[in-house]
Amino acid sequence: MKYMGSKRTMLSNGLGEVLRAEIGKTKRFADLFSGSSAVAWFVAENFSCPVIAADLQSFAVCLAEAVISRDEALNPQSIWKRWSNEAEASARESDLFRDAELFGQVSWARARRRNVKDARNLCKESRNPITRAYGGHYFSPKQAILIDSLRATLPDDPVHRAAALAALICATSECAAAPGHTAQPFQPTKGAAPFLFDAWRRDVLARTKSALENICPRHALIPGKATVCDAEEFAKKLCKDDLAFVDPPYSGVHYSRFYHVLETIARGDCPEVTGVGRYPAPTERPKSDFSMQSKSKAALDKLLSVLAERNVRTIVTFPKEKTSNGLSGSTVQTVAQKYFKTSKRTVNGRFSTLGGNLSNRKARIPAYEIILQLHPVG
Repeated sequence: MKYMGSKRTMLSNGLGEVLRAEIGKTKRFADLFSGSSAVAWFVAENFSCPVIAADLQSFAVCLAEAVISRDEALNPQSIWKRWSNEAEASARESDLFRDAELFGQVSWARARRRNVKDARNLCKESRNPITRAYGGHYFSPKQAILIDSLRATLPDDPVHRAAALAALICATSECAAAPGHTAQPFQPTKGAAPFLFDAWRRDVLARTKSALENICPRHALIPGKATVCDAEEFAKKLCKDDLAFVDPPYSGVHYSRFYHVLETIARGDCPEVTGVGRYPAPTERPKSDFSMQSKSKAALDKLLSVLAERNVRTIVTFPKEKTSNGLSGSTVQTVAQKYFKTSKRTVNGRFSTLGGNLSNRKARIPAYEIILQLHPVG
């Protein structure tokens, strides 16, 4: 799925090696900002210690839970057969479905703005959260109706449900008509319309099935747990036999601005939305001091002081250069040295530009990231 600052590349470029060196006889591995869950899944699948993961956003916790909470593979075919049949039947029962299908037969090149306006007018009449909030914007009417139906017919079995919900979140991320993240959807302008309608033609069912087939075989060696929680509060529950992984936000904008659509999928409901980005009210969106320039350094200082107080070995990753929340790799290292013995390595990474336009700005650019290994003093 599309995620800002994913550690997937770094796992094969230095981070995986550091994790193997540090994990030893670790009692638990704690991922304090689980995000895309790349690191939580990697540790759960490769090491015999339970992974406990936390994030402020529910969709991130859903992704982690889908793999780290079980120690057996699942059969994606049996889950998908029943789930997809129920979802398609539910979609076809919608009063809007027949009209939604007609939008897929329109020549978008001839009638961009009019048909997008018609799609939005159709969807705003829906009683279902995804269709009402995001249909005609991030998703075509048909896509939105199918996403709502898939969300409403998730399997009853908790283990199957966790895998299915994570698959739907991944598929939704892939189908969203947005430049990189879901901060704002593409608009039906001359330049952006091709990207909008390309995304609207993506097959929600096929992509959900594919994501489920990727998730189901994956599992932990020892089951763990994921929870929605602030990193500092989570750190207070750790002990000296744990190994913490800290990959804090680097954006000066709250991550909930980029992932509010996925958060709606995870929660299964959406309050009223406004604006071009279709945002819920600020009170409905998680906020982190790490995404505020005036508070990010103090938040980092407090978190590392708690981990040091509890004698928790810690691995920290962060971009080398100064980021939009005011922190840089050297700042992070300076704060860490107040509380820990530190060692550093620098590796190549990929840095998100928060959505590129394929001409003047790429979606992801090469960058350097630091990996700090922190050991308690004494």
